[in-house]
Amino acid sequence: MTRKLALFLLAALLLTACAQSATAPTSPTPSPAAPPEATVAPTAAAAAPTQEPTAMPEPTAATPSEAPAETDVAIFQQLLDQANARAAAVQCPTRTFPLPDPPVSVKRPLDFSPFNTALQGFSPAQAGAIATALDGKTILQIQALMADGQLTSEQLVLSYLARIQQYDEGRLNAVMELNPEALTSAQALDAERGAGTVRGPLHGIPVLLKDNIATAGPLHTTAGNYALKDWQADRDAFLVQQLRDAGAVILGKSNLSEWANYTDPCMPSGFSTLGGQTRNPHGPYDTLGSSSGSAVAVAAELTTVSVGSETAGSIVQPSRANGVVGLRPSKGLVSGDYIIPLEPTLDTAGPIGRSVTDVAVLLSALAATDSNDPDTAAAAELAAIDFTQYLSLDEARKLRVGVVMFDATIDRALGAGSFAAATPEELQVLMAQLQPIFQSATQPVIDALKGQGIEVVTIKESELPTSFQGPYVAYIPYGFREGIRRFFSGLGTPAPISSLDDVVTLVNEDKAARAPYGQGYVEGAATTAITAEQYQAARAGDWAIAEAWLSDVAKAYNVDVLLFGVNYANLGAAGVPALNIPTGRLEGSNEPTGVYLTGPRFADAKLIAVGYALEQALNVRLVPDLDKTIAEIDAVTGR
Repeated sequence: MTRKLALFLLAALLLTACAQSATAPTSPTPSPAAPPEATVAPTAAAAAPTQEPTAMPEPTAATPSEAPAETDVAIFQQLLDQANARAAAVQCPTRTFPLPDPPVSVKRPLDFSPFNTALQGFSPAQAGAIATALDGKTILQIQALMADGQLTSEQLVLSYLARIQQYDEGRLNAVMELNPEALTSAQALDAERGAGTVRGPLHGIPVLLKDNIATAGPLHTTAGNYALKDWQADRDAFLVQQLRDAGAVILGKSNLSEWANYTDPCMPSGFSTLGGQTRNPHGPYDTLGSSSGSAVAVAAELTTVSVGSETAGSIVQPSRANGVVGLRPSKGLVSGDYIIPLEPTLDTAGPIGRSVTDVAVLLSALAATDSNDPDTAAAAELAAIDFTQYLSLDEARKLRVGVVMFDATIDRALGAGSFAAATPEELQVLMAQLQPIFQSATQPVIDALKGQGIEVVTIKESELPTSFQGPYVAYIPYGFREGIRRFFSGLGTPAPISSLDDVVTLVNEDKAARAPYGQGYVEGAATTAITAEQYQAARAGDWAIAEAWLSDVAKAYNVDVLLFGVNYANLGAAGVPALNIPTGRLEGSNEPTGVYLTGPRFADAKLIAVGYALEQALNVRLVPDLDKTIAEIDAVTGR
């Protein structure tokens, strides 16, 4: 199958999602009573864990206070149909990458003045030596360098600042703002280490935060929007304080798709008016998702790790597109306190790193119970877990992985009616040609899992309960409007805005500069006709379908983890986790590919175990050719 046909398939899938029947769905059809027998892999040599791991908690359903009624599902489907009809009517221009910034801009320039003297004394030879020492290292290996006196946190911060100055400013645009206190924080943490105090594996490690995560001044928190350009929060978000307590250096804020990618349907991924256009370090490809800056910064080695946030794909999609590991944690595992919301019932912050090890280390610091976020009470059993315990093949071999083949989706898109009868092997040939559209398993991925001694179950999509595309669009306008109102009305200091109406008015005063691609989503949310009652019913209906779907599949096939690809986002209402694992590059290009693992709520440790096993088997490390990419960007931007 050609690349052109693959793109046609993607377009057809999107149109299919937007043309669903207005009839309310029935309860999901149960999977076959007798699922196919698992294909058991041969036993491979075990990698002994460094410690006896804590037992993985059994998943807990994200159960609402009352069981949803049939009317809830009907209301949900009605709102979903209306949203899909609106989406189908929008025609956006075709774009090629890398994208230039709009001709009129209010982009905030990066301020290197607090670091100028230190950077002037940081020679290219020093930068090269540190880059060589860091090459391919995990956080745990970087800690070993620090413990041996071969590296300091100050040197680490300077090396990233130098790379940001060289590759990012006006080019990749992954960094929104630099923390003027980053270097002094690193020096203080070096002094602590010298005095014999090491707080943990994040001690002295630089972290970038997506710019919807509140930080106390001098940093701003803007979600990329002009209306918030001057806002400095009165305190840190809970997760930021967790990071500081763990010894992390807050390097700054990362760029994002403005308002977490809910500004306008035709706004390109990775763009914000204050941060400019984020660009993929691997070449002329989309960055995807709203945590674009967080993923690009890790891929380009502008930071060790970063924190993004996701509503429906905004961590794992940019992680795949930029060739890094990203985890959307289960809802409630990481506090959502003081994070500017998009859809509060779906939003979650999560870690992005160059390896599963780095993601596990960062998740261990982020996971905690927080009185400001009631959702974290449900994850209390996981709050104190060291997730690096699950970086073990022994742990992965305890699990069954279900691999979903998209025969039904392909049939619906092409109208061919022929793939339902295809064998798994025939489907694999097609799936390999459709990467990275589905982010599902190809044959090399399946072989890698089996080679690690993991039990694999092949599942045809046509045998699964009925599913649906993009369910969150049914109620996101109301959730966004009310989330913003509650967030800014609850501030302890004067708020820059009180509602989305304020945003619309202020931005439209100079729309060419402040919303060059429009703000259709913001305006639509500000004036949405969805009522509180409809919203609550739609959320309950979405949960009912998602939770029942996942429960039916897990029971029928007796699987712990699913390779369900991009469609995992359909289960977001059930609070599920998802993990992207890089798998290589698309044949004939430098575009990164990856697969998405998912599972029931609080299956995060299981995803880490399987993800680690897959990562070790594939041994894929995607390093961008930054000099080539920067030359392409400069040619487009005229720099």
